[in-house]
Amino acid sequence: MALRTAEQYVESLRDGRNVYMLGEKVDDVTTHPNTAPSVQHCSNVFSLAMDPAYQELFTVEENGDRISRYFSFPKNSTDLETRRQLIGVHTGIARGQLNLTKAIGSDAMMAAVVTAHQVKEHTGNADYANRIEEYIRWVKAEDPTVVCALTDAKGDRSRRPHEQADPDVYVHVVERRSDGIVVRGAKAHTTASLTSNEIFVAPTRAMGEQDADYAVAFAVPANAPGLHMICRPMLSSEASQFDNPISSRNPEGESVTVFDDVFIPWDRVFLCGEWQFAGLLAASFANFHRFTGVSYRPAIGDLLIGAAQLVADYNGLSRAPHIRDKIANLVKYTEMIRACAIAAAQNPHTEPPGIAMPNVVYTNVGKHHFASSFHEAVRILQDIAGGLVITTPLEADLKNPQTGDYIRKYLVGKDGVPTEDRLKLFHFIRDLTASDFGGYALVGTLHGEGPQAAQNMALMADYDIARCVQLVKDGIGIVD
Repeated sequence: MALRTAEQYVESLRDGRNVYMLGEKVDDVTTHPNTAPSVQHCSNVFSLAMDPAYQELFTVEENGDRISRYFSFPKNSTDLETRRQLIGVHTGIARGQLNLTKAIGSDAMMAAVVTAHQVKEHTGNADYANRIEEYIRWVKAEDPTVVCALTDAKGDRSRRPHEQADPDVYVHVVERRSDGIVVRGAKAHTTASLTSNEIFVAPTRAMGEQDADYAVAFAVPANAPGLHMICRPMLSSEASQFDNPISSRNPEGESVTVFDDVFIPWDRVFLCGEWQFAGLLAASFANFHRFTGVSYRPAIGDLLIGAAQLVADYNGLSRAPHIRDKIANLVKYTEMIRACAIAAAQNPHTEPPGIAMPNVVYTNVGKHHFASSFHEAVRILQDIAGGLVITTPLEADLKNPQTGDYIRKYLVGKDGVPTEDRLKLFHFIRDLTASDFGGYALVGTLHGEGPQAAQNMALMADYDIARCVQLVKDGIGIVD
């Protein structure tokens, strides 16, 4: 088996996993009203792989089998560009909410491959390289969903992992056995964990020698004994799609993921105690995942532009110069991100054993731009749309015979535009920018793929500032 159907994926989630929400254990994530929409959203990566219109982009042939393109790792700029297009198209189909159940896991696996080969080169230990390659062969054959648990709970952030009052606020090894390791700790926010088959765990930061037990990377089934996912509620499957056109159909679940003495067999351990390489793994993942970020964010920008233009049309203001200027700013915001993603794909560097890594500078510039300017982009759309974004009556009021005619009469816009269409658009804008989901997006854009300070650090570490200094020295005749 190389590609699964959506039905096979959904069935695979009925595995006795420990998911908790609203103070209760969720017996079946595929049927619970607060988790079923996320399952259906995450199943789209399997449906699209079977769809003749998308199969060429979403899958690729390797060794005679069709596999998910997410699990075909890039070897050159052409492969990176195709991955960029895959992520962008996937996000657009899902109305601006990328299904991360394969994207984020493949980002982590690529980082683990790069790190394992560095361990092999510097220490002569080929175990991790052999294990991750075997794990990837299994992933390609079985087609699971894989997510990444990276960010630890961290406790007192002024202290290193081994200095914490409670050692378990970072995931760490508590026992080494002949057949594997036992780990304990918690990851703070694991995207799409409740709808994943596999959770790939990696260090969140560089480690010192005394942090060796925290320098651990591994893969674990989502239903492993001792693994618990504590999730925030999402919209119920009973929520109105008229009122919530994005969040009712395309939610991504998040969890605090607890590892309560979870056993990991050695063949699924990809780093264990080599503290010198923890930072490399974390940084490599960040670069791959920020490339994912700059690849899917333009699709969200497209929605901001489209909604701004359409609401201006419906309000009869599309020709107003100040409106056109604001929409132009949304275009500049979006296309700068897209340009960085294209440049990152076209200017990679290759890491052993032949993985093309996106250009660090363009990736981090693009990520910092979309994070630092997203709130302004949202403000522009809300400004153009007006107060009805948050005061528009709900679908039930539109259907109520006692109120529906009033709504149709008084909330009319430009001639020829049905009131229902105008209300649909206001609900779309509210859901995108001002709902619980919209608030999630505002915070997630700032901190997803790492905070802005992390992009600045990566940028300064990789950028050739000495070249610029030398240009100035040459220009004014300074000779060292």
